[in-house]
Amino acid sequence: MSIRPFSQRPQATFLGAPFVEAREKDLKKHGARAALLGIPYDMGGIFRTGTAAGPRGLREASRQYGGYFFDDDVDLLEAFRLVDCGDARMVPANPEQCRAAAKAAAKEIIRSGAMGIYIGGDHSIPIPLGEAISEETRGNVGYIVFDANMDAEEEVDGELNSNWSEVCRLAELGNIDPRNMVLIGIRGALNTRRQTEYLRDRGIRTIGMREVIGRGIEDVMSEALSMASDGTNALYVSFDTDGIDAAYAPGTSGPEPGGLTSREILSAARMIGTHGATMFDIVEYCPAYDPSGITGKLCCYIIFHLLGAHYVNECAALQQTEDCPTKAI
Repeated sequence: MSIRPFSQRPQATFLGAPFVEAREKDLKKHGARAALLGIPYDMGGIFRTGTAAGPRGLREASRQYGGYFFDDDVDLLEAFRLVDCGDARMVPANPEQCRAAAKAAAKEIIRSGAMGIYIGGDHSIPIPLGEAISEETRGNVGYIVFDANMDAEEEVDGELNSNWSEVCRLAELGNIDPRNMVLIGIRGALNTRRQTEYLRDRGIRTIGMREVIGRGIEDVMSEALSMASDGTNALYVSFDTDGIDAAYAPGTSGPEPGGLTSREILSAARMIGTHGATMFDIVEYCPAYDPSGITGKLCCYIIFHLLGAHYVNECAALQQTEDCPTKAI
């Protein structure tokens, strides 16, 4: 079988995956088990802009890679029938319609049964995505977020839907119990005492970066997954790129030192993949501040490792790892 050189591969989709509209019937017809959707929205950011280019930047970064992932000996395109649904429709200067479009597309992906991979955009996009999974899930939903910042301001100058408030908005949803919410990697002077008190009052588990260093990422993730899955039927995970140390991920809207290493975030992604997640996002990726492209590559690897670990766990559960029909080709 001849392989088209990566330089000649279509540029429009992640890993050159087939484009399929974010419609339940189309995704089911294709047999998609994982579907990527871009949400190029940064009107919710309170610092520097540029994250609207995140989906395009991630797709560009993926042009260097193929579907085969050595670490797990699997072709991710084949194993997951991975598709790219393009971008949710963004309406200039209309945040409400932008959020509604993201929510509607996410609902279609959830209904199809595919694992949703959402690429932002700023960290306000969990607000519509959280509403989507909340409304489409019978039972409770767990939420894990990697972030330098708590994002637990109930409002910012009267605005309820900024990237500093998504934790509050999700905690208000009827079937997302604050006790099933875990924040990992929190650190630094951009957080406020008011947010600390908000999280403590509601029983939302906050694991600061100092605790991660002391305990190790595997121990922290074991606790986080246990808490987020306690009595829940679905799991939503959010990867804010500023949760990673700026030395490893400079291409973010709010870079912070002292965060997770690339190995730690990939280890966390693998544990999430093994556990299983209904959907996950990668937000605050800002290609304009990523001249080397290393942040975009790391975002790709988060996806690769999460999917790869999920595949290995599925095959192991079937006790047919060597004969799994979706084995690498």
